[in-house]
Amino acid sequence: MSGRRRTVSLASDDRARIPFALLAVLLLVSSISIVAVLESRDRPEVDVDQGLAVDRAESIATGEIRHAVVRATDDAAKAPVSSTDGADAAFADAIDSDDVFEQYLALRIYRDVAVSLASTEQEIGHDRTVVASVDRLDWDDSDDLESAIDRIELEQTDDDVLTVTVEDVDLTVEHDGAETVSERRDITISVGTNALGLHDRTSEFEEQLETGFFEADEFYDGFGRYFAARMYPYVWGKAYYDRLVSSDRTFHNLTPNEHTEVMANDAIFALQEASFGTADPYEDHARFLPTVCMANDLTSEAGDIDLDELLGEQLGDEINGSDTFCESDFVDTEGEIDYPEPPTIQEIVLTLLEENIDTDVEIQPHPFADIAYMELVAGLTMDDVESEFNDSLEKHERFNDVYLEEYYDDEPANQDAADAVDGLEEQLADLEKLIDESAPASDLTDDSMETVYDVDIDTSEAGPTKHDQLPRTERPGENWSRVDRSYTTSGGDASVSIDVASDDGTGFDDRELAEIDLEYETDVGVSETWRHDHETDLDPITNVTIPLEQVRTNWKRPVTYSASYGIDADLAEDIEVERESRGLESPFSTDSWNESYGFVGNFEGIEADAVGETFDLDAGSVGGQERELEDEIEGSSRSIVTESDFERAIPYSSDPDIDVEPRDRTLLYDWVIGELNRTHEAVVASVPPHETDLWSMLEQPSPLGEVEDTVRSVEDELVYENTTGSYENTADLLRAEVRKQYFKAIYEHIETVESYHEETIEGGSGMVDDLLGGLLDAGNDLLGAPLEFVESMLDPESRPEDARAPGPDSELLEDTSYQVEGSPTYLSLETVNRTDVPAVRPEGGTLLETHSTSEHASMGTGYFDAVGFPGLPLLPVPSLSFLQLDIYYLEVQGEYARFEVRANSGDPAASDETTYVRQDTRVSFETPPWADQDELVVGSVEPIGFENSLVVPVVVPSPQLLPRGTPGVGDMWQSTNLDVPREECSTAWDDVGASFEPDEQGESDECISDEIDLELPVGG
Repeated sequence: MSGRRRTVSLASDDRARIPFALLAVLLLVSSISIVAVLESRDRPEVDVDQGLAVDRAESIATGEIRHAVVRATDDAAKAPVSSTDGADAAFADAIDSDDVFEQYLALRIYRDVAVSLASTEQEIGHDRTVVASVDRLDWDDSDDLESAIDRIELEQTDDDVLTVTVEDVDLTVEHDGAETVSERRDITISVGTNALGLHDRTSEFEEQLETGFFEADEFYDGFGRYFAARMYPYVWGKAYYDRLVSSDRTFHNLTPNEHTEVMANDAIFALQEASFGTADPYEDHARFLPTVCMANDLTSEAGDIDLDELLGEQLGDEINGSDTFCESDFVDTEGEIDYPEPPTIQEIVLTLLEENIDTDVEIQPHPFADIAYMELVAGLTMDDVESEFNDSLEKHERFNDVYLEEYYDDEPANQDAADAVDGLEEQLADLEKLIDESAPASDLTDDSMETVYDVDIDTSEAGPTKHDQLPRTERPGENWSRVDRSYTTSGGDASVSIDVASDDGTGFDDRELAEIDLEYETDVGVSETWRHDHETDLDPITNVTIPLEQVRTNWKRPVTYSASYGIDADLAEDIEVERESRGLESPFSTDSWNESYGFVGNFEGIEADAVGETFDLDAGSVGGQERELEDEIEGSSRSIVTESDFERAIPYSSDPDIDVEPRDRTLLYDWVIGELNRTHEAVVASVPPHETDLWSMLEQPSPLGEVEDTVRSVEDELVYENTTGSYENTADLLRAEVRKQYFKAIYEHIETVESYHEETIEGGSGMVDDLLGGLLDAGNDLLGAPLEFVESMLDPESRPEDARAPGPDSELLEDTSYQVEGSPTYLSLETVNRTDVPAVRPEGGTLLETHSTSEHASMGTGYFDAVGFPGLPLLPVPSLSFLQLDIYYLEVQGEYARFEVRANSGDPAASDETTYVRQDTRVSFETPPWADQDELVVGSVEPIGFENSLVVPVVVPSPQLLPRGTPGVGDMWQSTNLDVPREECSTAWDDVGASFEPDEQGESDECISDEIDLELPVGG
């Protein structure tokens, strides 16, 4: 049986229980009674925590502040105040002019927060409300405005995330209209907004437009470098086409303003990409016509550049078939383009660059050889060199008539241009001065002859020696002292032996010439006076007591003396050619030679000369010299007693000097110059040029050192061409020495020019600054940096590429994209008005002001050519003018009538768009309704504008490096038969922007040179 408790159905239980239906009735009646009781009671007190109420107020205020910040940032982006010009005094005094936009944004946020909070309150409970507010301002009080700005703290944490803190927000809880609690709190919110990202990127774009070539933080950064990436290859390509390809100057002007306009706009579009990640969508339309027409200009001037190949056949036919295709004043930015896409600017300029520039050059060594040759022969000029060698050089395939005519010219064709540039003549004369100062006072051949026939005499001596004691007398006894002694001699006999060396070796040093032995014999007498130490004697005459004295005498027969001397010589001690390793055959005898000079005396007879000079003898023979020296000694025999007496009697000099002369100095000179001529011609005709490139010529170390190495490779072969082993004689030695001096002079001049070359490159900035008359800061590397940039453009491996900025990456906004629109899209040298560009407004107007006649100048350009054709020789000595230089200075100014950037966030169905506009307008905004004035004028929006300049150095090789082509570089303004200006500025140069008045401005004659103190040279 189960132990489970039994259950009973309430409905079927018949025991004493309440029926279920009755229970239902009872419940119904009870509920009605409870309701009645509750309705009859008073309203209960609800205990609301005051802190929770304030928190609720903060929550409400936070939402309102968030909406106010979004509105304020969007409104600020549409009118981004950047200047307090025209602002009410209260606003202008309240802000720091260094950061106008951020403070302006802060004040707009404060204003929108104040208005939003003023109309917002919320009930909590039955009769309680919460209210949020900020202090109300006197909008005409700068202190109040400054305080409001200070209470808004802005922090941009990402491209499009803005964190805003509003300080001292009043949070109030009221009960039946009476304040129960009030608290001030700082409220911080973060919103996703593109406004500040647009402002920052636009500011960066504007800064990039203002960044000059020398101000770039990176190698490829800013308008200056982007512009250079287009202008450098364009200008260098044209210059090298003129220099190497055309038979005459094709491009009389290398930097026309209309082409500068095209290059500048292309750089601007690239900077838009670099700043925003995108460019104006009408870019292709806008630059189509200018690009095509620039290409047409290039091909029409350079006849062998195929227009169809550059632009395509359809475009080429269209241009050739129309006289007005390229005459449109305004650039079309809309509509369809029915032509194939033209080449990009980069493709055009790189075509010019790569096809025309040949930077492989050869440095000829022969100009240095010619200068050295002239120093070996006194009074020789370049005309003499030309007369001597021109005919023979014309027979060599390395030279032609044109090259030789240019080379032998007295001065380069462009020397007048160099002299005409103010202050430049002095600077470029440095090298010529260095060469003149280093030139020897006499010709090197004469100097070499002196060096070869130079003899350095070295003498040695032993003695003199006295071989016997001199005579003495005996002491008279004890207590006697000697008080006087004197000698006498009866004269004597001298014997001299001169032994001339017979060594016939080939050495140059320590050559023994002669040994001289001297002997002398004589009789010597002595007289000595002795005095007694104690005894005295009476003088019979004076009757005076005097010391007791005694005189004694004696003789010595004979007394002998001797001395020995040696004479050595070093031959040709200072010659530059090899000495001891070669030697000189039979130096002290005459050589019968089969050369045209005839027999050579060498150093024959210098032994006797050396003896004669050593002992001051006139005799020329050994016997005569022996007798003369004996007589000289015996003539002093009465005074020879001691060794010193004997030494004084010998006329000996320890430092004799002898002169040696060739047999016929004039004949020998002519003969050795004839030998040098053959050597010089061999150097000029056979020594190969050093192959390098233009860039090596423009940087350190100079490649001229390599030229020296090339010459050295043939030196030994030519110096010792006729010498095998020892030198046959002094004439053979002289020939080698003259050749050696010739090569030494070549090296000295190479090194002089090499040093000057490196100093020129290092000091290139100063030279360019002098050329441009102070337009530029000489602290920059005005020559080296641009040339380095050009070199990088020529190398595909290092060629800089335009950057493209990444899009914003935000956690709050999704899929943000930018769109850039400039008005005008393309900055043109032609002015525009509202008919052309609806965004055109008068200067300083408002968005609602319209003047259909107001003109806007969007771009101004100008150029200044510092030198002009045929350029400036970097080394002014005619035969060393390796490079020719010209410098162009370009100025570009631009201003948009309106520049607008839009940021779209989200998907296409629900996008959020923020627009940032820079346009020359005056800005104000409404003040809160409770303010005493209706609006606050906060200043103006400055349009996007810029000024920039570029130095374009162009260096081409002179005929010394590239003998082909047409020498020279630069515009043809110095030509008397061509109307090519040295400088030219567009109509709007120095006056770009709104309210341009062409009727008053007209074509101004003012240009770049009017900004500087520079006298323009006239003609060349």
